Order: sequence, then structure tokens, then C-alpha cells
Amino acid sequence: MQELFDIELRSLIAGVDNPSILVGVSGGMDSMCMANLFLNTTVPCTFRIAHVNFSLRGPESDQDEDMVRDWCKQYGITFYTIKVNAHEFAQEQSISTQMAARDLRYGWFFSLLEEHSMDFLAISHNLNDSVETLMINLLRGTGLRGLSGIRRSNGPIIRPLLFATRHDISDYVASHNVPFREDSTNKESYYHRNRIRNEVFPHFELINPSFLQTINTSMARFSEISEVLEELYNTRKGTLYRMVDGVLHIDIKALKAEKSINWWLFMILESYGFNDAQITQIAETLKGQSGKTFFSPTHILIRDRQYIKVYPGDQNYDDFKVSIKVFTKPAGFNPKNAPEGTLYVDGRRLKFPLICRRWKPADRFRPFGMKGFKKLSDFFIDLKLDVEEKKRQIVVTTLDKKGVEQIVCIVGKRIDDRWKITAATKQVVSITKV
Repeated sequence: MQELFDIELRSLIAGVDNPSILVGVSGGMDSMCMANLFLNTTVPCTFRIAHVNFSLRGPESDQDEDMVRDWCKQYGITFYTIKVNAHEFAQEQSISTQMAARDLRYGWFFSLLEEHSMDFLAISHNLNDSVETLMINLLRGTGLRGLSGIRRSNGPIIRPLLFATRHDISDYVASHNVPFREDSTNKESYYHRNRIRNEVFPHFELINPSFLQTINTSMARFSEISEVLEELYNTRKGTLYRMVDGVLHIDIKALKAEKSINWWLFMILESYGFNDAQITQIAETLKGQSGKTFFSPTHILIRDRQYIKVYPGDQNYDDFKVSIKVFTKPAGFNPKNAPEGTLYVDGRRLKFPLICRRWKPADRFRPFGMKGFKKLSDFFIDLKLDVEEKKRQIVVTTLDKKGVEQIVCIVGKRIDDRWKITAATKQVVSITKV
């Protein structure tokens, strides 16, 4: 097993000479096996051990920490530890205890990497973990990405034990007298992963004793297919989909020209939190009228006329900045040459300071080039703005001689005709959304 581990480790750290590796060790069989393999590796590297005490099992958690500390002391390995309360953190963040533990663990690990300028973080996931992840993804509903199991590496994270089954690890720790702590909760089937591990896998082994290796081969194929399709997906960036001012735009005409529209939508929208059922409904909207709105936990999607638009769901509509500058009109000045997003108005009759705010339903102004007034709500309909775009609109106003607020412009869209630049203009005011 040591030889296979060294081959995998050498592959994962290729290109980095004598790297410094942080090894995450819980005290369980898998992580202690990996720690012992690092201790005996012939691959040029240095490593340190990091342990998180989640305070989830009372005295058992403290005993896990003590065992890992003693092992590190025995072999002269640098040891880092931190004690956190995963239950309290889960309640504060309104997330599951498992997710809380994961966030706390990786957050601390990454802080150690940065603080001590270390190159890699080694995690002890094994082949059983990877196949369990595949099963969980299938039960939840997944694309090809979810059929690849756990990745060998992800940024600084490396998983040099993915080639080994839990049986391999058990045999190794027994033959090398590696100490480890058994988490009593592993035998419970409360969590999905434990139920798959304890109840489902034994039945698979009866059908095919080598089912883990068989599935591992399939996951490798799925991973290769996923990479090919990922490359195809990336070729459509800029034509099928693109980002405009932080908003994802999917070109509906280009989308309809593609085969497997649902797959393209899944590839584009999965990372924005939209599920399979929603993606099917979104695809159906392409046959009908625009205006449909969908919500994910993090984003808002609007089926507009020409585009499907995806906005961040945590948009703060009161958080905006507008740049207002005043300068003397230079010779030959032409307001039509304004940079994109900038509007010019005549400052001679404006009362300063100007007011910047979100528009209101009762707002009305006299659009540039028109003699009559128009409601902003009607003006936005003429511009074919969607619901989210309307929420984002900012107006700049001034007070007239009677102290009544008057709109100077809709930032980035149109000025009020009353404040247009003329031959008599001496002072110019530029208005730009920052």
C-alpha cells in the first residue's frame, strides 16, 4: 500500500519541489492510516498534522485529540489543534451539523495553509467515500459532474488515499499497528452516508465482491466524458451565455438552436442553485411568453424577451453609488459623445445638492426630445426592462423654485428634456452610476 500511496502522492504534487503539506487527521482509521503513510513516504516533502475537535461527542472528542497529539509527539511531527462547538455554529448559521463541521474544518485548514505558507492540504477520503458520494448524488439528482465521485485534487486540496478501499485501510492499520479511534456514530444509520455504508454496500458486495473497483472504473469514464462536455460548454461562452454587469444573460435564440436544451440549461444554471424540476419549467417557458420568474436559494431568474437573466438574490437595492461632476463647458463640447453610462445636463438651473434615490411608482419626467410628461413606469415598459432591472433604476432629482422635487435624469438611461445641454449652457454636470 505504501508504494501505491507514494505513486499517487508524487502524481498529485508534481511540479512542486519538496512541498509542505498540511495533513488533516481526525483520529479515525482512514486519517491515521494516511498519517502513517506520510510518515514512511519516500516522496520528498514535509508534513504537519492538523486536528479539529468539534465537541460533538463529549469526552470521546477530547480523547481523539489526545491520541493524535500523542502520536505526533512520539514521531516529532508538528501538531495543530483547535476546539470548536459545531452544534452551536450550526444553529447560528441555520445549517446542518455536518455542514457546520465541514465549514469550520476547511475554514481553519485554509487559514493554517496561509499562515504557514504551506502548499497542499491532504484529506483522507478513500474509494468507499467516493462511491458513497456518487450514490448520494444519484439520489439527490445530478449531472455528469456528480457521477465522478470525489475529485483527486481541488486547488490546494489533495486526496492521496482515494485509490484504497476501507478494507485496504483496515488491513494496513492492523499489520502496521497504527493506533486509531473509532467514532461510535459511524455504526449508526441516521445519516444518508452511514445508511449507504452500513446497509446498502454489504448487499452490493454479495452481488459483486469487487463492486467498488467496478464503479471506480465507471467514475473514471464519467469524469473523462464530463471534461469533454465541459470543454464544449466553454466554447459557447460569449455566444450562448455571458455576464453583463454581474447578471448572467442566456441568449434565448442561441439556446433554441442547440440540441438538448435542458442539458444546456442544467450546465449553465446548476451552479446558481436551480434544481432539475425548475430547469424543466424554465425550458417550458421558451415556448410561451416572457416574464416568468424563478427563485433559487441564491439567485433570481427572469425569462425576458431576448434573454434568460439570472440576478444575485441578495441584491441590496439601497446600496448604490452615483458620480456627479461639475465642470465648465469646453469649446466644441458635444453631449452625444458622452462615455457609455454617462449623462450630461445643464447645471445652470439645478439646485445643489442633488438627490440620488430609487425611483417611485408616482415619479414622472419629461423624456429628452419630448414636450409632454411621462410616468417612469410607462417609460420602463417602453424600454422593455424586466422586473429586476426596474428595481435597480436610480433617479437624480433637484428642487425647483417652489421646493418641489423634479427629476433630472434616470441614471444611465435618459435625461429630462428641461435640463438638456444648449448653446447657452456654461456649466455641465456629468452623472454616472459607479
